[in-house]
Amino acid sequence: MITLLTLFLALLLSAPLFLFFHWLIIDTEGVFLGQRAVVWLYDLTAYRYDAVKAFDAEDEYFLVCRPVLEALGDQPAPLLLDVATGTGRVPLALLQQPEFAGFITGVDASARMLAEAQRKLMPYTDRCQLCRHPAVPLPFSDAQFDAVTCLEALEFLPSAEAALREMARVLRPGGVLIATRRKGRESRPFLHRRHSEAQMIRLLERIGLTDIHCQLWQINYDLIIARKERTTHP
Repeated sequence: MITLLTLFLALLLSAPLFLFFHWLIIDTEGVFLGQRAVVWLYDLTAYRYDAVKAFDAEDEYFLVCRPVLEALGDQPAPLLLDVATGTGRVPLALLQQPEFAGFITGVDASARMLAEAQRKLMPYTDRCQLCRHPAVPLPFSDAQFDAVTCLEALEFLPSAEAALREMARVLRPGGVLIATRRKGRESRPFLHRRHSEAQMIRLLERIGLTDIHCQLWQINYDLIIARKERTTHP
């Protein structure tokens, strides 16, 4: 017969195991298990991703549209790349704005997340395309886009630096990169994958970006805006 002491000891021993798996699967969404695990988890939860996130149209204008539109300025028909587009958050938010007259390409490694994005973006198929592909390497030629966005995703990629290098590569001279930096309590489980503001600035400078600004975006994220130099130096 199982005694209360035996049951207590079993629960005590199982607690660290539960916490470990919670960190591995829930807190960090499988990132320490490798990219295949991350993609599998997003495929698994794609159908309810938007319901969980509960994006608000007014908030999306201020969080997504306004920073991008301000960074693009008066460009008449900009080409924008959204890396780790997921269910199409950035394309949908921008294409709903009459002041955005550009074309958006969304890239993501999860087929089911892209299927959700495709469904939502049906009214804009003439101004948007989706591509199933990892962030490294990007399947585009050098200096192809006026802007590249990557929101709430860098910490889930195998290498933030490698991904940012690819984003910088496909940017045209003078183009803008808009990404997020996870911070605060929710960033702690990511261990060496999290970057301080100073570390992020040094990283972007190292890959040749300039005019770098870091600003408050959400409680657990900062928004990073940087530009590619207009001229290259020998």
